[in-house]
Amino acid sequence: MGGINHNTIAGRREQDLARAIAQPPAFEPVTLQLFKVTSATLITGSASRYLYGLRRARVGNSPGYAPAVTSDSHAENGLSVSELSNAGATWSYGIVKATVPAGFGPVAIPVDSYVIATPHRTDNGGYVWLIINTQAIDGECP
Repeated sequence: MGGINHNTIAGRREQDLARAIAQPPAFEPVTLQLFKVTSATLITGSASRYLYGLRRARVGNSPGYAPAVTSDSHAENGLSVSELSNAGATWSYGIVKATVPAGFGPVAIPVDSYVIATPHRTDNGGYVWLIINTQAIDGECP
């Protein structure tokens, strides 16, 4: 009579283990990482959205707590969460384009800035880091 006896604690644990192995979690655990922005390339056809080059970083020891790229870091890609909403008549989080003074507009995260990002699965199963920030608007007064 083999199989799992579902009426015992051991049987329920075996069943839970079998289910966990058969069905990987739909989402990976949320993790936040510190990165340094190494590049910003405008996404063709987008409304001020950029693909960012990133390298993992960490904060050093006291007394200066200086941030730096980690020695084992490799190039990663990132997108700004706030830039995902750039479309139509609005920029970043609903700023109405018509209300922004002439000469001002959204700008990319500057190269050499430090950002916090979390991994995100793309439609094809790959991943991209989503940068948690607010897009800046900059320009010169006429």
